[in-house]
This record gives sequence, C-alpha cells and structure tokens, in this order.
Amino acid sequence: MDAPYGAPIPINTPQGLRARQTMDMLNSDWPIGHVGVATLAAPDKVEEITGELERIWWDRPFTVQSIEIGAGRATLDVETSYGVEQRITLATDDEGRVDDLEVELRPPAIRQWSDIDAELSASGARYSYQFARIRDTGQCERVAGTNTDLSLPLASIFKLYVLLAVADAVKAGTMSWDDSLTITEEGRKLGSPNLDRLPAGAQISVRTAAQQMISASDNMTTDLLMTRLGPGAMERALRLAGHHDPASMTPFPTIRQLFSVGWGQPDVRAQWKKASHAERVRMLEDADSRPFEPDPLRHRTPASDYGVEWYGNAEDICRLHVALQNSAVGAAAPVKEILSVVPGITLDRTKFPYIGAKGGNLPGDLTFSWYVIDRTGQPWVVSFQLNWPKYRSLTAAGWLLSIAGQGFELLPVGQGR
Repeated sequence: MDAPYGAPIPINTPQGLRARQTMDMLNSDWPIGHVGVATLAAPDKVEEITGELERIWWDRPFTVQSIEIGAGRATLDVETSYGVEQRITLATDDEGRVDDLEVELRPPAIRQWSDIDAELSASGARYSYQFARIRDTGQCERVAGTNTDLSLPLASIFKLYVLLAVADAVKAGTMSWDDSLTITEEGRKLGSPNLDRLPAGAQISVRTAAQQMISASDNMTTDLLMTRLGPGAMERALRLAGHHDPASMTPFPTIRQLFSVGWGQPDVRAQWKKASHAERVRMLEDADSRPFEPDPLRHRTPASDYGVEWYGNAEDICRLHVALQNSAVGAAAPVKEILSVVPGITLDRTKFPYIGAKGGNLPGDLTFSWYVIDRTGQPWVVSFQLNWPKYRSLTAAGWLLSIAGQGFELLPVGQGR
C-alpha cells in the first residue's frame, strides 16, 4: 500500500498487483521489453501490451492521481512528467495476467484563452501560440496568443517554405508539377511513410513529392524537392514569406544535412553550436560527402539546444501561410489542395470548410499550424510551437491537438471582419 508514485495502489487483488507492476515498469529507467511484459501479460497479449507501454514509457515519471479497483479490472488516473493526464485501464484473466490494457488521454478543459496558457505553462515547455485573423490586406491580426515573437523550432513546419519555393519555381516556369524526381538510396534512409517500397532509381513527379511532403511529412521527398530547386531557392522563399530574420535560417539545411549534424555519426552538435556561418556551410558540405549513419544512442535526444533545427516565430508562420495561399494562383493553384488533403485536426467542417495544415515533431520539439477559412469566408491562421529539453511521446501531440481544437471553438466566427 506504499505510494511511491502518488495515490497508494492496493495489491491484495490480482488486478491491484498488476496495476502496481504496471506503474513499476512505466517508472523504471529500464526500457520496456517483451521479457518484462511477459511477467505481466497473458502470453497472447505480450506483443500488444509491450507496444502500448513502450509508447508512453518515454513520458515517465508518472504520478498516480487515483485508482479504482473493480471486478477483474483496475483503472488508474495518472499524470505524465509534463502534466498531461491519462487513464490506464487494465483487465486480468482467470490466472491473474493482464489480458487487456488501454491508455486514453484525459483532455484538459479549455474554456477561455488563459486556459491555454495555464496548460502550456504547466507542461514545462518553452512555447508560443497564436490565433490570428487574416485581414483583407493579408496582415495577421492576433486574436489570442503568447510569445508570438519568440523564435522557436519549427520542426517540419519548415516544409512550408519548400512548398512556397516550389510554387515560385512553377510560376516562373523553371519547374513543372509533372517534372520527374529520382529516388536515391541515401534519400530512402530519411523515411517515406507512403513511398518506402519504391527502390532507388524509381521516379516520382514533383506534384507527388510535394503532396507527400505536406500530407505525410515525407522527409525523402522534401530533400528531392530541395535538391531540384537548387541554391538560393530557400533563401528567396524566406524573403517572400517575410521571415523576421532570414539570416538565422541560413545556411538552410536539407533534412539529410540536419539529421547528419543532429543525430548522425560522428556527433558534431557541439561543433555546430559554436560554428560561424562559413563553418556551418562547410559542415553541411561535409555531411553531404559521406553516407548518413544515424546514431542509435541519440535518435531521441533533442538537438535544438545546439541550434540544430529550423527556426521561426508565430508571426513568421502566419505570414508563411498567407504567402502560400496568395501564391496558389495560375500554374501554382494546386498548392491549396496540397495543403488541405490532410487537415491534421478534427473540426466542424460546416464551420471551417477549408483547412490547410502542417505540423512537425522532432525530439523535444512539437509544432502545429493551420490556415482555415470559416463559413463566412474569413481566414484564420493558428499555430503552436513547444520545445522541451527531453523527448516526448505521441501523447504530447494528442494533448496539444485537444487544446488546439478547443481553441478553435473560442474564435469569434461570424462576428465581423
């Protein structure tokens, strides 16, 4: 009945004993594995339960807020190390083994803008968020937000700059949506959720690459596009979108280059942090000269403390979304559809019929952004950027999406432009 993790867990029943064992495993620095879970779960459930526990183990330590013991079942209300509330429900079989384990988010209630700040502050993250009305002039008018001028990691939101550069090139006639891009073996190492079965040498169109870059956050296709765009294209996109400090984003690394510096072998993060602009250019050239070899010991270690990221603030993100929508004319018209294939959030589509989206997630960095048009025709841009010194599991994304979704409900839709 001792309470090392918060509320005491009675262990005088099989389900109570398994609840305590579950918390012991989740709060241990020893990684979750099949051998350990085999002492907890029914044999045919070991694989499934191992995956469920591995997914949330990174958010330790967990604090038990309350526990309810029922017939063959235990329900634990817990809080992660960064203040997110979850419910863990487990059931035991006739032999006292866990044959069902479910983890669900307990979303915070957002009733006013200050509730967003309270939640984000309690998470321990450096953060920025903004809900902005887009005026007829294209200006971003903040309705709510905090730290909107604070430059923070963009993670994969940076891919919107790549899309803007593509749109610019298409309108200039130096690139076509039908142009072919050739997949390379090195590019395949970066990850491609939907095109991973294609071999090196296979070809895809610019349109396919752009769509996958946005809707699946495809790293391989992003680098294919950046390589095809050539030198200077990203710097031009930064200027077109009105980035507040383009120099801070140059040299503008490809994903392969950034991954090599941040999570590759050898470890050169400390060198990058101290490097001058010219030295960083040489480091990126050096990264290109050798195969990308991920370091398995650092793949969940944040690198943004070393400046290994793409950076911008909420105002940059807003201007970037507006620039993309403005660019989507003539030959670049497909940009609007590319942005809206995957909305990235569940909203009332009668209230918000158009949703363009891009988010990102790197170790310690979590970002979301949307350009939406409400039922009156009024555009809005919403963004969130959170930065922690530690890796966070996908639980953090679900939690932040729950906050963002409720934030959309606070927007004064239909109350004048």
